[in-house]
Amino acid sequence: MATSISSILKKIIAVIVVLISTVYVVGSLTPYINPINLQLYTYIALGFPYLLLGMLCSCIISFFTFRKYFWVLFALIFIGYKNILSTTGLRLQQAFIQAKTPNTFRLLSWNVEEFVNSQWQWDTLNNPRRKILDFIKNSNADVLCFQDYKDYPDGNGFYSNSKYIKDTLGYKYYFFSVDVFYQTSPTRESYGTAIFSKYPITDTGKIAYDWQDFPEHLAYADVQFSNKKIRFYNTHLRSMHLNGERKALGIDYTFIQDDTSILFNKTKFETIAYFDSIHIRQAQLIKQQLNTYTKPFVFCADLNSVPSSYVYNHISKGLGDAFLQNGLGWGASYNGLSPTLRIDVALLSPQLKATQFNCPKLIASDHFPLVTDITFP
Repeated sequence: MATSISSILKKIIAVIVVLISTVYVVGSLTPYINPINLQLYTYIALGFPYLLLGMLCSCIISFFTFRKYFWVLFALIFIGYKNILSTTGLRLQQAFIQAKTPNTFRLLSWNVEEFVNSQWQWDTLNNPRRKILDFIKNSNADVLCFQDYKDYPDGNGFYSNSKYIKDTLGYKYYFFSVDVFYQTSPTRESYGTAIFSKYPITDTGKIAYDWQDFPEHLAYADVQFSNKKIRFYNTHLRSMHLNGERKALGIDYTFIQDDTSILFNKTKFETIAYFDSIHIRQAQLIKQQLNTYTKPFVFCADLNSVPSSYVYNHISKGLGDAFLQNGLGWGASYNGLSPTLRIDVALLSPQLKATQFNCPKLIASDHFPLVTDITFP
């Protein structure tokens, strides 16, 4: 009887191991296959870190139960080497050194979630906006790249974030893409991406994505550090609006009016596939722009896509990743849903290299800040 139960358990384990191995091998192809043609790869890319854990567990189990297959399973793990290397930092991370070393500049990239709330009446000691601004001040960064950035230039009950960052924090050079402009009561609101610098900005621009119904851009600014110029690209790929109540009051739907039928009438799985197809189109335009620029640059973004996705791999091909050059583990940059969501990046042209990296788990925005020191070419 005991032998029979043991035999049944072994068969069940064998089936589970085969299923995990099969899905893992399929999932290892996510960097190469455009999910517009096969939506399954959108979902598998999101779960790759868990598939990797499943494969490691399968190897351990097989070592004790199906030893002759252990090396087969172990070898299969390396089929996913590209996803492993893009999702997992393998550097023992040292404590971040606040003092900057010679021949480096410090970058802070952050989705600031519109500073959460910039109204005067909500300006308490623990206000998220205050936490964000305090972190910016203490980071001692030379350049700031913000996504999901909102400003209130008229005041009228709201703080002007741009004015504070320029006048109080000392970043007097800046470029704000102003992708969306609202005239609301009692004030005006401007939304987009922003690049601030302590050093002179010599050129700026923004490149529209290839459809008119979506206002966000790929922005850039050339920063002159003494005798060296670095271009900073900054963008925010289309938000999926997965968190929270989709039909919540207070949302201005004019910004996402072309997405509302998806947001209100489709499941989250359908919504993810829909937005992933948009991100792919955006990624293709971004890569075209990056490929045409031959001088040193840094690309900052909230990609809304994970490192095992086609989007990340398409954009990052041939570029360095500040986290992978210095980080350890999965490096989650989004505060919610899963500890595997590293959807914010700082990518470097081949002339540049990150010497240290920090992504503190600060609860202010729904994203965590990325701080990195980068060597000059």
